[in-house]
This record gives sequence, C-alpha cells and structure tokens, in this order.
Amino acid sequence: MEYNFPIEPETKVSDVFFRTVAGFFGGGFGSLVLLVGVLLSGSLSSFSLTAVDGGGIHPVFTFGFIAIVYLALLVSSLASITFFYYCDRQRYQFLFSSLSHVFGLITMIFVISTPLSLLLSLSDFDSLSILALILMSIGSIFSVVTMEVVANHKHLLLTLYSTTISLFTFFLLMLVLYLALQTTTFLLPLALPLCWACFGFWQVSFEMTYQWIYQLYGSDFLNSTTRLGSDYIKEQRLKK
Repeated sequence: MEYNFPIEPETKVSDVFFRTVAGFFGGGFGSLVLLVGVLLSGSLSSFSLTAVDGGGIHPVFTFGFIAIVYLALLVSSLASITFFYYCDRQRYQFLFSSLSHVFGLITMIFVISTPLSLLLSLSDFDSLSILALILMSIGSIFSVVTMEVVANHKHLLLTLYSTTISLFTFFLLMLVLYLALQTTTFLLPLALPLCWACFGFWQVSFEMTYQWIYQLYGSDFLNSTTRLGSDYIKEQRLKK
C-alpha cells in the first residue's frame, strides 16, 4: 500500500502501542550506556566533591559527565529512530540518511553545550542533572524532526504539534518523579526511555486523531502546502 497520509494507510491503536514500546526500548539503550559510563568513570566522582574557588563542580567531572550524556543521547536517538523505521517502513524509507543527520546534530549539541556547561559554574550535581535532562529533550526533538524532514513528510506541522505535547508530558513526568524521589540522581536513567516513549505515543496519537478528523471533514489543513485565510486568497490570485 502506498503511503498517502492522511488518506492511507489507516493508523490504528496498535500502532500507538508499538511506537510507544519502540521509543521506550530505544531510550533504554541510552540508559544502559549512561549507567555503564557512570560505573566505568567512577574515578571521576572525587572531582564532583572538589570545590572550585569555594564551591562548584570540578570542570573535569563536568566534561566527563556531559560526554557520557552525549553518548547516551546519541545511542538512544539512533536506536529509537531505527525502531521507528521498522515500525513504519512505508513512511520512513531513508534510514541511513536519517541516522547520519541525527549523528551530526547530536554531536553539534555536545560541542556547543560542553563549554556552556563549564561556563555556568554549576553549584551541585542536581543542577548538572537538570542540564542533562534539557540536553536529552532537545536532542530527542531534533532527532524526531530530522527523521520527518528526511522522509519528506508533508505534515511536518503535525509533528511539531505532537513533539510540543510530548515535551511537556516528559517534563511533567520528570516533575512528578522528582517530587516523589526528592532527587534528580535517579531521574537520569529513566529520562531517555520516558522521553522517547512520549514522542512515540503522542506522534502516532496525533496522526490517528488527525486522520479521523480528515475522514469527517475532508480538509487537510495541516498539510504544508495548504494555505489558510488571506494566504489562500493570495495564492489563488497568484495562480491566475
């Protein structure tokens, strides 16, 4: 069946389940890298307690931690995108191109964020963990959008709406877990699986809802080629 969203193929509830599970397990690979990296770099932990000018985290610890977060984010992004590819091969046909661009974007985020992290002179590990959560969410958003751009998806606006809701859902889950645990230390291993599960769930949920609306009203208003209001009138005049 040719991919011609929102006409076909039909998005089902099972697609929501499989995409959510795919995102969760893809993020789980990143969590494994994060845990292994923290265990292998245990010697760096002494630097975290070393005050710099009366307080703060040692720059060596900051750099090592951000490097581990980068590897975890990279692995989770590549794994999740690969799983999403196999969940919907009609839509995503250029896996290697998607992985290549995501690798470049995640690497750029790491290069930019590392000196920024050092300049912030973070006062404790909780602050560093919050920064890591922000980097994870930004990297995941760029990865999802990149995959849609490479796939030449005409409903990129729908992806932007779904990723926005996914991001707020992710931060809400992190807030609830933080209030329950009273620490950010245990949030980091859970962050990537929950983040990618949110993206998988909301992306397909939005697509299923939008397809249902399209079947009711027959208007593809989130298509990137659709013009609304005065823009539509202007486009019609230009065609004439």
